[in-house]
Amino acid sequence: MSITFLHTADWQLGKPFASITDVAKRHRLQQERIHAIQRLGGLAKEIGAEFIIVAGDLFDSPHVTKSTVSSACGAIGSLGTPVIVIPGNHDHGGPGSIWEQEFFLREQSHLAPNLRVLLKPEPVIIGSAILFPAPLLRRHESGNPTAWIEQAITEPDLPADLPRVVLAHGTIQ
Repeated sequence: MSITFLHTADWQLGKPFASITDVAKRHRLQQERIHAIQRLGGLAKEIGAEFIIVAGDLFDSPHVTKSTVSSACGAIGSLGTPVIVIPGNHDHGGPGSIWEQEFFLREQSHLAPNLRVLLKPEPVIIGSAILFPAPLLRRHESGNPTAWIEQAITEPDLPADLPRVVLAHGTIQ
C-alpha cells in the first residue's frame, strides 16, 4: 500500500527576526511564514496528499502571542487537509507549553479542527498510515525520544499492511 503526504518542519511561526531593524520588514517576514502554509495546502491538493506532517517547531517558542496562534490556526484550518504536528525544541510540549494553553486549544478547536498535535510517544493511525511520533517535551532532550519506536513498530495489534511513518525532530545524544 502506498500513501502520499507532505513532510515539513521548522515553520517557526512567530519568529521575532530581532536582527532586522526595519519593523515593516520583520512583519512581512512573519506574514510570509503564514502565507507559506497556504502554498503548502495548494501543493497538498495538487499531489493528493492525505495529510501534512510538521515534524517539530510549528512555533518559534513555547510562548507565542495570541495573534500568532490565531493566524496559524486560521491558515491551517483553511487547508482542509489534516495537519499533524509534534513539538520540537522551539515549541516543546512540556508542562505549560503552548499546546496545553486554553487559548491555543480554543483556537485549534474553532479555527483548525484539522490540526492534530501528537504529545505522546505512541502509535497513531492516521488515514492509511501508522505514525510513530517522538515529540520533544523539553527544549534539550537528554535521552533518545525515538527509543520506544523500535519495539512498537512491530506491535502485533497494529495493521500489518499500513505504512509506518516516524516523526522526530532534532538530534539525540
